[in-house]
Amino acid sequence: MTIFVDREDELEALDERWGSRFQLALLWGRRRVGKTRLLDEFAADKPRIVFQADEGTATEQLGRLTDRILAYRDDAALRAQPLENWDAAIATILRSAREAKRDGHPLLLVLDEFPRLVLSAPRLPSLLQAAIEDIRREDLPIFLVLAGSQIALYERHVLHGPLFGRRTWGEQLPPLGYRDAGRFFPGWSPADRLRAWALLGGIPYYLEQWDPQRSLEWNVTNRLLRKGAVLYDEAELMIKEELGTDAATYLSIIAAVAGGATRQSEIADRAGLESRSVSKYLNQLGRLHMIEHLNPMNASEGSRRGIWRLSDHYLRAWFEFVRANRTDLEARRASEVFRGRVRDQLDHFVSKPAFEDAVREHARGSVGSDTEFPGRANIGAWWGPVPDQRYPGTRRTREGEVEVVGYEGRRLVLAGEAKWSHGLEDGAALSQLRRTVPYVPGYDPARTKFAVYSREGFTERFRVRAHAEGVILRTVADLFA
Repeated sequence: MTIFVDREDELEALDERWGSRFQLALLWGRRRVGKTRLLDEFAADKPRIVFQADEGTATEQLGRLTDRILAYRDDAALRAQPLENWDAAIATILRSAREAKRDGHPLLLVLDEFPRLVLSAPRLPSLLQAAIEDIRREDLPIFLVLAGSQIALYERHVLHGPLFGRRTWGEQLPPLGYRDAGRFFPGWSPADRLRAWALLGGIPYYLEQWDPQRSLEWNVTNRLLRKGAVLYDEAELMIKEELGTDAATYLSIIAAVAGGATRQSEIADRAGLESRSVSKYLNQLGRLHMIEHLNPMNASEGSRRGIWRLSDHYLRAWFEFVRANRTDLEARRASEVFRGRVRDQLDHFVSKPAFEDAVREHARGSVGSDTEFPGRANIGAWWGPVPDQRYPGTRRTREGEVEVVGYEGRRLVLAGEAKWSHGLEDGAALSQLRRTVPYVPGYDPARTKFAVYSREGFTERFRVRAHAEGVILRTVADLFA
């Protein structure tokens, strides 16, 4: 079995609720994010009926559920007469819960990929709702988990239905952060672990496709660019499975964002859609952690500086390196494409936004725990107009950016730069930061701390200067320390 990484918070939350009282836990998230593996870990040492649905008729699904119930506890009557409908299935499960109560232990029931069951049995949510009333009335110790990855269907049948009001715990499982993704490649350098996260994101299944015993270059060539590799066409398959009949529209919208469109009207133009109709698609992609809408930290009310961008690093890599080179890759020229079009672009690709995202994640974890960082701060990024120094004496402006900002209320308590560049940082990034930060709302020369993150490290001269000035210095190695 592959390694199990992170998810300590979710496991702790589920374990805390395990006991003699009824529980209804809702777990949802996009395809391949690790829901089933998390539930397997939770279920490992418990009396359980774990059923993972697939696409099929109700009769087929009930036949497999019969097998799962018999695996939990043999029942001669059930063997003789397998489940014929969901009324019988729920009656059998309630009988098992009563037996568990009599025996003095809870019973775990996991219905994984629940939306698939509802497609073949639309009455199922109502039947479960009625069963929950019986469970509560009899105080049966059943721990029911409804999990799903087809987000639109899960929202319709669970999150927007009567079952949601019965939940005792619920969470959307997010992708892994850079640090936990790096644990899939323990022998690699910190820079290569960060590059892997920039190319694959935090979906465990994608990370498992790469061979940690091989080099980054080998994996990019053979496990991403090579025709026939899982990740070669996973993006299209994932979009089709998650988003169904509208997959082509979603693919066009994602392509527009991947190509640099950041405003709704611009995305609509590139995708060939009306601007008003794009909003619902963008919001759904946001719920799937594929794209996100960002605003500058502490932007004023009604600010129009918000942007859309891809938050899924694998999708960014697929559009940048696979889809853009499809003709040559279909002709099985993966090695040539890597050497001629990927290798020289890779570090530029990693630098923004992946390295900046990792730096902000590191800063969030350092606030309140690392004494060099502020004790409290909300971390994000800032961008906005600053005077254009190329035209002194005029009111002309350019777009300024600070990759890491930390606010305590309205006060800017942290400002940082992230430089994913070859060679030791000599102070140029700090100089740029000092020129920009006076135009960031909330800046206070006496209270705003500075930080510089570098891929390779810092010159000794700059280290001495930074220490004297109280500037925080961190490298990519520190991100994984």
